[in-house]
Amino acid sequence: MGLDIQLNSAAVGNQRLRNDESPTANPKWSRRRIVARTLYHTGSLGVANRLAWTHDLERRAGSVLPRLQSATGSKFGILCYHRVGTDGIPFFSRLTPRMFEAQMHYVRKHFRVVSLSQLCREMQEGQLVKPTVAVTFDDGYRDLYTHAFPVLREYQIPATIYLVGQCVETGEVPWYDRIFLALQVAPGPFLELEKDSPRRFELSSPAARATAAWGIVNYLRSISNVQRLAWCAAFERRIPLPLQSLEGRMLDWQQVRSMSREGIFFGAHTMSHPVLSQLDAPTLEAELASSKQLLEQGLDSPVEDFAYPFGKPQDFSANDENVLKRCGYKSAVTTSNGLNTSGANVFRLLRYQIDEEDSLPSFAFDLSRIFLERVAETNSPSAANLRSEVVETQVEPEAQAERIVS
Repeated sequence: MGLDIQLNSAAVGNQRLRNDESPTANPKWSRRRIVARTLYHTGSLGVANRLAWTHDLERRAGSVLPRLQSATGSKFGILCYHRVGTDGIPFFSRLTPRMFEAQMHYVRKHFRVVSLSQLCREMQEGQLVKPTVAVTFDDGYRDLYTHAFPVLREYQIPATIYLVGQCVETGEVPWYDRIFLALQVAPGPFLELEKDSPRRFELSSPAARATAAWGIVNYLRSISNVQRLAWCAAFERRIPLPLQSLEGRMLDWQQVRSMSREGIFFGAHTMSHPVLSQLDAPTLEAELASSKQLLEQGLDSPVEDFAYPFGKPQDFSANDENVLKRCGYKSAVTTSNGLNTSGANVFRLLRYQIDEEDSLPSFAFDLSRIFLERVAETNSPSAANLRSEVVETQVEPEAQAERIVS
């Protein structure tokens, strides 16, 4: 696939991407934080958590207030993180170790915490249990060993980390991190890409560069895997990457085995993090089977859990579920936000996406709301509301709570 890039000669510094949203800039954001803080400090969230054991809040069309009704079945929430840290790759994640520890302390204190495999087993058996949480991480960044692992060990949280086979084997970062790095180091206040028609991206600020990177990654999700590989190769020929920024970013086998010995579980996230819906049948089979085999050999234990790359309904299909079962997997998680209940499909598990939230009351408020209101997205691959995200899409950096990279 042809790619024509023209870079303006004026240099722009390699600035850190950050979220510039503030209460004054976004009144809705401010109101949400005020409500969350009030409920948290008055103890109302604790009441809501206990209420969620036995009841749901149901919102009905035409009704101003939600209706309280008895819950049917148990409730299972899965938290989805990427990494814990504030510097370097991945550029789209800025969760501080301090806040992560506060979140784990809150989860351990207010919810029943189990491993993902236990959660799946209880869902399938229809066991009646208190609101239950499992903790997961996608991709396998090295910060999980340095920052997350000590916290997980302290609070005895049996988290699951989904590893990209090639990343743990070679130490290379996923391809989309290379896109983000390219947009960080590209010189000039704008970038022009030739696709079907010329497209100019503003690079005048860190936020603009983040927007450009999200747009490019979204476009690459919409084309075939062969086209994506060719596009990325051409892109990197035009914007050489500083290799030192890519080194030492992923977990290695020594760290993985050390964590495994102390109660951390591992699942597969394919070999190269492609979009499954863009793969032909032989490549799909190889990505799923080879990653499982590699991790089982490296860990010397069964690997039965899987995370769909990107994880939105348009990124995988019903046939992928059949291939997963044939390969020997017993569960698969998506990145669609929501709560799981007894009897749900364990190959379409919903998760709650964790952003670089710097407010514990907001985290607690969102988690309580998930369990009490059963807030969820549809996770059907044929859903009518699938977004058509192409390179022209301008994604607001502040709206990244729903991650497109997982």
